[in-house]
Amino acid sequence: MTESDAANTPAIAPPAPPTTGPSKPVPRLSTRATVRRCILWIVIAYVAGTASFILGWVGQQASPAAMILGIGLYGGCIGVVSSSGRFRRRLQRPFIARSLKVGYGIRLATCIIPGAAMTVDMFPGIIAVMVGDVLAKGYGLGNFTTTLASTLVQGTLINIATLAIVLLAWLFQKMFMEWKPPIRDTRDCAGCGYHLETLEADTTSICPECGQTNQGLNDRRPWIDRTSWSKFLLVVIPAGIAGILAQGGTLLLIG
Repeated sequence: MTESDAANTPAIAPPAPPTTGPSKPVPRLSTRATVRRCILWIVIAYVAGTASFILGWVGQQASPAAMILGIGLYGGCIGVVSSSGRFRRRLQRPFIARSLKVGYGIRLATCIIPGAAMTVDMFPGIIAVMVGDVLAKGYGLGNFTTTLASTLVQGTLINIATLAIVLLAWLFQKMFMEWKPPIRDTRDCAGCGYHLETLEADTTSICPECGQTNQGLNDRRPWIDRTSWSKFLLVVIPAGIAGILAQGGTLLLIG
């Protein structure tokens, strides 16, 4: 090829980079997805709060019904917040999602290590009890109301401590790690994740693995969203019961 031919040859555009995330604003999750996250976080909250619940019940100074209600309310609030569009947009920022996994993963790990949850929850529990005493003596509130307030205060303090760990994890990654946005293959089946080579933006493809009809390109959904209600409950509820029994048994052995 001569120099004149090379000059007249049109430049070939480089291939488009892989998709690293949705280009349009992230909406809040559907009601179905939000309810599932509320159930999941309520179960997690009950498992994490088992030690405090048993100590309050044995001490006969707290209302069991108020503690159950307070723990459930806190778990439900986390489920609603984590389903919001604003929170999901924050997850797309560098290192945010991984830092949250680290912080709350450590929190869940304390529920597995014998005696760790009781030790970690002890100082927030003391402050929460002091708040309850102030409400009872200063404002004349009943046992149910003061216990509910103490439960919510303790949950808030524990989450503040967890978010401090999240912040430390984020700072470490920010200083020493390079951010690489996750690549989402938009040709994965929305039901099972099977890669559909023929799926395009304006085509429809039936997944040969699970039989789901995929209309246009889509993002891979997490397990909590793509599984059926029966499978979801059969996994989450027994796991929660097992965690509560394990926490209660550990506390009785230590006590």
